[in-house]
Amino acid sequence: MELAGRPLLEWTLNALSSHQSVGRIILVVPPDDVANVRAAYMDASKLPKLDAVIEGGAKRADSVRQGLMEASSEWVLIHDGVRPFVSADLIQKTIDSAMKHGAAAAAIPVRDTVKRKNAAYLAESVDRNSLLLVQTPQVFRREDILNAFEKLKNEKMEWTDETSIMEKTGTRVAWVMGEPENIKVTTPEDFRLAERIMGKGP
Repeated sequence: MELAGRPLLEWTLNALSSHQSVGRIILVVPPDDVANVRAAYMDASKLPKLDAVIEGGAKRADSVRQGLMEASSEWVLIHDGVRPFVSADLIQKTIDSAMKHGAAAAAIPVRDTVKRKNAAYLAESVDRNSLLLVQTPQVFRREDILNAFEKLKNEKMEWTDETSIMEKTGTRVAWVMGEPENIKVTTPEDFRLAERIMGKGP
């Protein structure tokens, strides 16, 4: 989908490509999209840091692992292609924190009241002071996260992000303050919010 006249993915790629601490971008996409995405973005004059467009797997974890196998750097930054508003400051903060602590992810505190449910009824309140909404970017040592994937390769869990995988293997992940605008555009409502952030919607 286009956002302000350009594909949403292109905004994300430009944000990463223009950052001084990002050296090489590996883009993992659904198998049916590989050829079209390569044709659109593998022009060095457009995105000189985009080094590879590769086929992803059936699940998020499969796709991330494919990207990690293609990478060769000591550190890797994992970011959702549908988070186009990631700022240079947030990218750098996450990298700096990972360098200091070994692994880091962007996250924002929960501001709403949080409840557990019991069927159609509210059951109990949850202390929101201990809760965070995790975003990307997430930064890890490549060797550490590959080892985590290897240890959990027989687990039948649905990993929604890479901090979950690292935590499962006992690795602590630091968090840095994320940004409310760093939204993940996955629903029509998200897209309308993205248009408002760009100043192109009501």
